[in-house]
Amino acid sequence: MHNTVILPLLPVYVVDFLGSTLMIVFAVVAFYHARRLIRLDPHNVLWTHFFWVCMALIILAASRGTGHLLRYILMFIGHPQVWTLLSPYSGGFNSLAFCAIAVLTFYYHDMRAVIERVRNDSLSLEQVNSRLMEAHAAMRRMNLTLEQQVERRTHDLRLSEEKFRGLFEGSQDMIYFCDRTGNICDINPSGLELLGIERREEIIGQSLADFFLDMNKWNHYRKALDTQGHVRGFEVELVGKKGNRLYTMLTASAIKSDSGFMQGCEGIAKDLTHFKEMMEQLVQSEKMTSVGQLAAGVAHEINTPLGIILGYTQLLEEDFEKQPEVLEPLQTIEKQAKVCRRIVADLLKFSRQTAEHKKFPADINKCLADVISIVEHTLNLDHIYIHHCFSPDLPEISFDYERMRQVFVNLLNNAHHAIGKEGIIGVWTRFQEATKEVEIVVADSGTGIPPELQGRIFDPFFTTKGAGKGTGLGLSVSFGIIQDHGGRIEVQSPPRDPATVAAGMHTSFHIFLPALPANSTEEG
Repeated sequence: MHNTVILPLLPVYVVDFLGSTLMIVFAVVAFYHARRLIRLDPHNVLWTHFFWVCMALIILAASRGTGHLLRYILMFIGHPQVWTLLSPYSGGFNSLAFCAIAVLTFYYHDMRAVIERVRNDSLSLEQVNSRLMEAHAAMRRMNLTLEQQVERRTHDLRLSEEKFRGLFEGSQDMIYFCDRTGNICDINPSGLELLGIERREEIIGQSLADFFLDMNKWNHYRKALDTQGHVRGFEVELVGKKGNRLYTMLTASAIKSDSGFMQGCEGIAKDLTHFKEMMEQLVQSEKMTSVGQLAAGVAHEINTPLGIILGYTQLLEEDFEKQPEVLEPLQTIEKQAKVCRRIVADLLKFSRQTAEHKKFPADINKCLADVISIVEHTLNLDHIYIHHCFSPDLPEISFDYERMRQVFVNLLNNAHHAIGKEGIIGVWTRFQEATKEVEIVVADSGTGIPPELQGRIFDPFFTTKGAGKGTGLGLSVSFGIIQDHGGRIEVQSPPRDPATVAAGMHTSFHIFLPALPANSTEEG
């Protein structure tokens, strides 16, 4: 009966035994592969989950399979009571393994959602990282472009600054910058030279108004800058550091802030002094030419009847020599007729209608010394002394000796009249290497010539002397003689020449005559 019970269940036992064995084998294989996965990617949550599931399956397989196998082994060897003792423990392990697998299985759905969320977050991070990389690349490109732009802009600014500096330093005109109060902030070398200033530091911070001769002009200049924002072609007379007058034309523009508030100005001053002097000389020359033609005609017309009057007067004086009451009026007529004849002679000289004079190479110092020896005694009577400084190495000049003496006599007589009594007359000669001219300076310590009269002193018949003390032709005749010699004459009151200023002179006449080449024997 025992055999009838066992035989029908044998296949079941065999299948159960084989199933338990395969269960253990499959659990070990699954655990092996899960362990490989987790080694490949230790931080992967899914592989970690599979690893623990396989661990729980191994425990379940070991507990269940070992329990079933041990049960059959103990039954076949005849110790079923031992299985009765071990079966509760085997069942407990099985229950624990089933619970673990159940928990891990139920947790799989939540883990899957977490993994999906993590994957989505990872994709988002990758996209963000990709955008950050693109932005970084764009910023690098922009940075490179910005560096190139900054370098290009710096190069352009450097070129612009070099151009401006070259224009500022090399300009022949005075270029200046002032602040809002009119104080000079910067000035170019031509401006320093024009104003007679050696170093830029001497003028920085000084008001531009200090160099304006007429303050009304300064007020007009400032008003135009404030209201119009610019000044165009503004003619103004400036005074240099040494007191010399400068005729300039200003062009200036206001520098304003964004709000329209004036912060300063920039300007250019063109020196017109030489141009103005040349124009004045041209006008003077044209004026004297016209007056000279008129004077020549008048002199010739007057000369004939004047000679007749003088001749008859002298004849009458012989007839009435013993009648004083008649002789004295006749002598007065003769005296005044001679004065008229002298004026006519001056007119003829002025108009250059007298016989042509010859010019020979000679020493100008000797001519001056001869004139000084003649007039010095008369000057000393009025306590006027002549200080002369002749350059010993002057080249020769081709000139008419007598006519040049007349020029020097006229200048010394004018200096005598300007001083009156007690003063100094200075005479200098020197060679101007740059222009190849000999310069003769005659200066005096007199009262000076007012600015409004300086443009008229070479006009014919213009004189500041009293009635009967001058004809007003002395400087006009001198002007013509100097022109005939290819030279020029200038007046400075007050003087600008350092030597005349140091000597205390108030007026100076400068004669410039062309020097002869070395070893020349020119005759004109």
